[in-house]
Amino acid sequence: MRLTPEPGTADPVPSRPEHLQRLQRLTEALSAAATLAQVTRVVLDRALILVEARAVVVFWERRPGELELVQGLGMTEEFASGYRRVFADEPLPCAEAYRTGQAVWLRSQADVVARFPTLVPFARRERLEAWAAFPLSSGASKGAVGLQFAAPHPFDDEERSFVLAAVRQCAHAVERARVFDAHTRLAERLQHLQLTAATLSVAAPPRDVAAAAFRALGVVGACAAEIHALSGHERLTLVARHGRPTDEGSAPMPLDAPVPAAEVVRTGRALWLDAPEIALRYPHLEGDRAAREEGSWAAVPLLASGRALGALTVAFRQVRTLEADERTYVRLVAQLCAAALDRAQLFEEAKRSRAEAESTAALLGAAWAAAPKALALVDREGRFVRVNEAFARLAGVRADAQAGRTPAEVLPGVAGEQLAAAVKEALSTGAPVEREVLGETHASAGRTRTLATRASPVRLDASTVGVALVIDER
Repeated sequence: MRLTPEPGTADPVPSRPEHLQRLQRLTEALSAAATLAQVTRVVLDRALILVEARAVVVFWERRPGELELVQGLGMTEEFASGYRRVFADEPLPCAEAYRTGQAVWLRSQADVVARFPTLVPFARRERLEAWAAFPLSSGASKGAVGLQFAAPHPFDDEERSFVLAAVRQCAHAVERARVFDAHTRLAERLQHLQLTAATLSVAAPPRDVAAAAFRALGVVGACAAEIHALSGHERLTLVARHGRPTDEGSAPMPLDAPVPAAEVVRTGRALWLDAPEIALRYPHLEGDRAAREEGSWAAVPLLASGRALGALTVAFRQVRTLEADERTYVRLVAQLCAAALDRAQLFEEAKRSRAEAESTAALLGAAWAAAPKALALVDREGRFVRVNEAFARLAGVRADAQAGRTPAEVLPGVAGEQLAAAVKEALSTGAPVEREVLGETHASAGRTRTLATRASPVRLDASTVGVALVIDER
């Protein structure tokens, strides 16, 4: 479909009633468009024809004094690549409109030659005869919209009013669609965050954490994600990767390694890099980046409990600058990953500690049971908690039958009373008690035995919890 007549054959400028009718039809079409894609379609189908423009370009403020090309319809590849970023002081119509806040009208190539001579070669190659540019603003952000025409335009007062009204209608629709799309994206991202939080609410291995992160980051256009973890030797190890080829035998790297993951762990600050910045900052990584066809990277430290656990690196196909809400979303995903890795580490540490404790307990139990001397543990109530086989043989009572009984119940007569007295004294004084216990036992009824006894208080966290008995027959 031809949007405009060939140069020199432009249709007559519509009359005022026709202008109003066209604006009304444009307004109706734009009011029915909810999303940015729908508004763009209306602009392409109707607005460009309405103002007889060949192309429309929209620049938005990347940072104060710097504009980024965010939307373009009908523009050429040369324009898109040559003017991807524009500074406010550059001699370009949109830059001047942004800088001054005033519309720029270039009725013919003669005006282009006079005001923007650096654009003349491009205008002649593209057969552009007229330009117009207008400032845009939305809250604290600013931008500019430019129109390119294939035929000279007088831009008299009536036509200027008409073009400004049409552009204003489109700008309002774009802003409304941006808000609508932002709310839609926010709802979608919150849903993904909730799903990711639920997935990572239990201890998960790093590979599962990376997979969950990659699924969540898909809503902002991520094509790959990888996680580096910080080891006890202050080195970073690649523990999980999703969306990129796996490097077999990837070696740990020091924290001063010239790579984004190491830098964000070292500094605690996130990095947001597009292809030109990657080439400038990490030239040795440019070959791998280009081979993987990745246009932008984000690297965020994984922070938990006030310390860095590692880094989350995210790759995007397009050369792009992440918006503030997108950066916040990436940080939130990184927080979920950090919390999951922290839980996994705590789980592994608890599992390892439990295994070590169980092993130690088993060794101590075996040593206790095999000790040649009679051993017993008595609680603060003076009742047996545990005895070994040597004590059971000495007393003549099975080991498992003594738990919960007092020495007087296990050893008959005087022997049991003397042993109970030694336990009581050790509990009251907090000092070891040594004495000889004389008397009979169930193992040797009718024979008096001399038992060298040591009762030692057992302390735990500075509190006496019982008494350990060591008995040796003389």
